Amino acid sequence: MKSLHLLVAMGCVLATLVTCGRADEQRDVCEGTCCTGACDPCADGACEDTDALGWGPPVLLWWGDAATPAPGCPAWAPEVVYEGIDGLSAEQRCPSCACGPAACKLPAGLVVWDEFMCNAHDVPDPTFTTFPAPDPWDGSCVTHPTIPAGSFRSIRFLSTTLSPCTPVTGPEPMVAEPVWATHARACGEGNTPAEESVPREERVTPEGFRECLWRRGEPGPCPTHYPERRVFHEDIESSLGCTECACGEPMEGSCVAVVRLFHRPECDMTPGHSGGTAMGLHNAPCKGWLDGPSPITVGSISAKWNEQDPGRCEPSGGLPRGEVWTNEQTTFCCEGMR
Repeated sequence: MKSLHLLVAMGCVLATLVTCGRADEQRDVCEGTCCTGACDPCADGACEDTDALGWGPPVLLWWGDAATPAPGCPAWAPEVVYEGIDGLSAEQRCPSCACGPAACKLPAGLVVWDEFMCNAHDVPDPTFTTFPAPDPWDGSCVTHPTIPAGSFRSIRFLSTTLSPCTPVTGPEPMVAEPVWATHARACGEGNTPAEESVPREERVTPEGFRECLWRRGEPGPCPTHYPERRVFHEDIESSLGCTECACGEPMEGSCVAVVRLFHRPECDMTPGHSGGTAMGLHNAPCKGWLDGPSPITVGSISAKWNEQDPGRCEPSGGLPRGEVWTNEQTTFCCEGMR
């Protein structure tokens, strides 16, 4: 959350600058709905303009391109009483998002079933025994307590799998900042003592400044003598950021392995006591015996790769998100161009 701390001082403690004299300087004769306080922006007896009531006294307002430094206040109105902005938007740039490679993984082992063809008939609550491989498995020999012949009817060789891709966020810095097209500054007398105040006839409006009334929020129409309306904002907040870099599921991969089943522990290579079975990413072959329980013993397994092509993952994220907004606004009504 970001805030642009802006100086606002709008009370009647401000003395007037040009058209509003002090209370003791106001005309004795005033027709119509009169302004009775020093903070009422009336001059020359023009009190019939009820739209003028409720506004703060005139200030000197400058506004310009955000890239242009605001000028200093003149000596006779030395206090910066307001700073704000207009044309709010956001500057956002996010780091690039890519995906590291997936990886082919050897099967998690095999499963023996006491049902025909790995429970192809969906017998309720079948009995099965796992013969697991480590995760990850490098294919070296795996030995567990022997599963004896005659104790099962089929064997499921589990399929190969793919490990997910890892998101890779680029080195580019994230930029998520509020920006604005125009900024404004208002100058006033502030608490300048009366004896130090510059006489009205000696006050010269600096180039680029305009005499304006001002008021917080969204007031009604501008007074007749100050027809040009300008609105500026302060108290900026932001929820800007970037979406998280992520990776989809691996696709277009091919991972084919051969698992060798040994009837004896420690991957004993005695001829006639082992056999190999190939499997892929979506292929988990089942071997069974039609005429009864298995005639072989499961003693150990090993594996090797025939093909490793993990494919690719599609990246997502790394995009600008959020918004900027302002919580306050101030309205200025300025005199027309002379």
